Amino acid sequence: MNRVNIRVFSKLSKEMALHVGAVTLAIVVALVPGCSSKVGFPKDQKMDVLFPPYIVPAGHGIPDGHLRPLGWQKRSSGRIRETPEMPSAHALYVKYIKNSKPVLIHAALQDVQAMTDWESDVYLKQQFGSLNVTVTIKRQALMQEPLHESHVMKFKKFLIDYRFEEWYLVTPIPKKMMTELPLPSCLRCGTFYDRLYEARLWMSSGGTASRLHSHEDHDLHCVLFGRKDFIIIDEKYRNNFNFVENYKNSGSGHSTMDVERVNMYKFAEVANTPWHHATLSSGDCILIPAGYIHQVRSYGRSLSFSILFSPSLEFDSSDCKKILSSNNEVKEEEGLTERTTLADAQYMWIDGDGHRVLSFDRMEPVLLRSTLLHLMRTKENFYLEQFEHFYNDAMKRFTTKPAAADVFQMLTSDVGRDYLTRDDITNLSDEAIMSLSRVLKYGQFPVKIKKRVEL
Repeated sequence: MNRVNIRVFSKLSKEMALHVGAVTLAIVVALVPGCSSKVGFPKDQKMDVLFPPYIVPAGHGIPDGHLRPLGWQKRSSGRIRETPEMPSAHALYVKYIKNSKPVLIHAALQDVQAMTDWESDVYLKQQFGSLNVTVTIKRQALMQEPLHESHVMKFKKFLIDYRFEEWYLVTPIPKKMMTELPLPSCLRCGTFYDRLYEARLWMSSGGTASRLHSHEDHDLHCVLFGRKDFIIIDEKYRNNFNFVENYKNSGSGHSTMDVERVNMYKFAEVANTPWHHATLSSGDCILIPAGYIHQVRSYGRSLSFSILFSPSLEFDSSDCKKILSSNNEVKEEEGLTERTTLADAQYMWIDGDGHRVLSFDRMEPVLLRSTLLHLMRTKENFYLEQFEHFYNDAMKRFTTKPAAADVFQMLTSDVGRDYLTRDDITNLSDEAIMSLSRVLKYGQFPVKIKKRVEL
């Protein structure tokens, strides 16, 4: 064999060895339980990111912060309010919600066992791996705005791959998980306890960024692990961001702007929009009152939960247990001792095998009037657009269903208007309530049987 053939043979042998090694590695990875099939590198877990950012003028006629993340276009106006401990239900309402003031609550989670147990993905996989959860997959095409697609998958699949993929978990919290998460003391009693809207679990790896968005409910967001940076903007500036509402005058929705690469020629008013900031670490919570626009960035292995609770016209904390300090001031205000975990409360929207579903109890005639009043929040009237938004969410499990306009017409036929007032809802006939209950439960109007006429 000549030298040329020897060199060719040697090169082929090395390539075959590399190929066999790669195949062997892939087979081993696929067969080892709990091992990811990803061959790439885990995402960066660093959490020492400068925030708010130090802004350097772009120069050359280019707007500051062009094609940079949100927050690079204008300096922050400062931190939001901060408090060293979880306020009572009464204090939360009087100091922050009544005046619509966001607040960062330090060391809000005390003596929470999940902050030890949930530190390990192995524990989460063993305890909850078989549960279905909703995962958002981010897809980014070159020079296009990112797409966010929701998929339902097993929690253990998410835990295997989330360190490598552009995935983040935002899911209604399954009841089994709720038993290990605390119900914050400020929500264990008073009006808020009766107006809990839904509870969500958030989990991601590496640096992730949410859309710029808002809720029509108050949001209490608590961090178990990792770091979260919040950009918070008053709702009066929503027109600066091409904001898309969930329905007319809802107070909830999102911006179409790419928060990772802000086009300052398209969104020039961002440079004139004041914003405040907050940074949360393990054990901290933040209250974002209804309507506030906010964007969230997560770093490291980020795991948190949030509770949405609806605004109300009045607040009552008479059922709260008051504890007086030495100078006879209210030091703490807690609900009943049995209301300690998220599982001890009732929510309008709950987990249904990984899907967000309307609580079946809320469809019962005895609670349906209060459900409709709850949906009104502090608005004066209940319009078709809002009912349609609620109805379409509640009826996703049906392939065919009555049109929302027809169902709403059934409710408004007696009042002769295209909207309902609080009094209208309170005075809805038992027949209308029963009919709505049947539609929500079974996806069809009740069958009206005509009486037989004897000849």
